[in-house]
Amino acid sequence: MNEEGRSRQEGLRSRADEALRVSLVGLWVNLVLTALKGAAALLGGSVAMAADAAHSLSDFATDIVAAVSFRFAARPVDASHSYGHGKVETLAAAVVGLSLAAVAAGLFWTGAGRVLAVFRGESLSPPGMIALAAAVLSIVVKEWLFRYTKKASIRLDSQALLAKAWDHRSDALSSVGTFIGIGGAIALGAKGAIFDPLASLVVALAIVRVAWSVVRGSLNELLEASLSPETEETILALLQGTEGVEGAHHLRTRRIGPQVAIDVHVLVAPDLSVVQGHDITIDAERRLRGLFGDDAFVSIHVEPLTGPGLAGSPELDDGHDGTEEGPPHHGPLSSGCPPKR
Repeated sequence: MNEEGRSRQEGLRSRADEALRVSLVGLWVNLVLTALKGAAALLGGSVAMAADAAHSLSDFATDIVAAVSFRFAARPVDASHSYGHGKVETLAAAVVGLSLAAVAAGLFWTGAGRVLAVFRGESLSPPGMIALAAAVLSIVVKEWLFRYTKKASIRLDSQALLAKAWDHRSDALSSVGTFIGIGGAIALGAKGAIFDPLASLVVALAIVRVAWSVVRGSLNELLEASLSPETEETILALLQGTEGVEGAHHLRTRRIGPQVAIDVHVLVAPDLSVVQGHDITIDAERRLRGLFGDDAFVSIHVEPLTGPGLAGSPELDDGHDGTEEGPPHHGPLSSGCPPKR
């Protein structure tokens, strides 16, 4: 492995180690909260707190998934994974989102059953103060954990950590709903006991919204969605501003976990030597890595601007005579930057 490859791998390992440390903080916090909430639910007789405890338990499980994924994602490029293992992290984010949706469904089912029981004439006992105290503790701790994890996700550009951050925020919101439900039930006595299960219904709907956002983003990446149009415009403008580049087209982009992959064709003057054309692509690649990081996957194909193309026509020829494998190299320059004039 050359110096650049070693530097890139060290950067990935360092990132994975930091992401793992952040994830482990959440893991141990969720383990403690699950135990405290479970005990408070039993001692305080609160269905809302029992649901909240189940939410924290799911957080603990997904923390384990996230921690394992960071280890796999940091593995180097190998013979069977030319683009590394970054998609493992994306898959972990999807798992977190789906687990959130499952927890929301369970919360809604349990709460709806208790609400229907009240309408059938059954009476509910108001929860105890210990359940209310546990809800307050959960709100404070989980909101801190959300801010801590989100800050790390932005610094490390990690979708998996961002998903975990919103998982923590959804737990904090769950505890807010639990606090309101338990508080209302305690304040109003037996007549207000229905507020306890009602709170779990509101919390479940809030969690579904967060889960959908996380899963949608992860599936887009797993299905090779391109970077945003604004980002692709920035890439084309950067290439167009590189000395020696006469135009660019056939830009293809995608994310591979925390990394970005860019494939693009650039046009150069036909009278340049192979070495000169290569130097131009090295400069363009260096500028792209300056924008997206040294671990970005960048592939630049050089084409000569020939014949009518020198006058601004989109007619191009790179010598393949249309026999190359895969998607064609040529197409309207409207898909990229037109030749400079």
